[in-house]
Amino acid sequence: MKSFIGMAAVAACAALAAPAAAQIATNSKAPVDIVGDTLETSNSGCTYTWTGNAEALQDNARLRADQIRIINHAGSTKPAKATSSSGVGNCGDMDRIEAHGNVYIVKPDQRVHGNDAIYEAGSTTFTVTGDVVAVRGQSVLRGDKMVFNTDTGQGQVVGTSKGRGAKDRPRGVFYPKSSDDASSSNSGKPK
Repeated sequence: MKSFIGMAAVAACAALAAPAAAQIATNSKAPVDIVGDTLETSNSGCTYTWTGNAEALQDNARLRADQIRIINHAGSTKPAKATSSSGVGNCGDMDRIEAHGNVYIVKPDQRVHGNDAIYEAGSTTFTVTGDVVAVRGQSVLRGDKMVFNTDTGQGQVVGTSKGRGAKDRPRGVFYPKSSDDASSSNSGKPK
């Protein structure tokens, strides 16, 4: 399974990087630690919902939201018996992760905020919606919806308005990286 938190951060901020440099190393084999004020599980629905200051940590990445839900595929390798507990223990691999309310995705060099986020494991698609703000360094990208494929690097940012002068269109402010930062800061000093 790919690192969902690492992929989330890559998904939301990759548009801020040069297209070929959108790869960010993430330890996808690191354990995922999830905590919240309450946890509700549904074995028949294969869902696990952390509510209230929910936070998921993996390696150096963090996902925070009012609610984090993990939905696994239903199904098993053998047929379930027709009993009242036939759904228990019948869950497979992760299908998707949903984060709702005050979503923050943070890595050391980037952060993303939105109202909701969904990572779909099968399609490796990450979607952040609702006043999305992605920041990497000084560069900022804003929109109402950001969709990104973590495998292909293809993405899209959508606004709620269209046309010149309309508010709420996708917007980006990008600052180029300067390899001369160190030399320019010393240019006025005596040698």
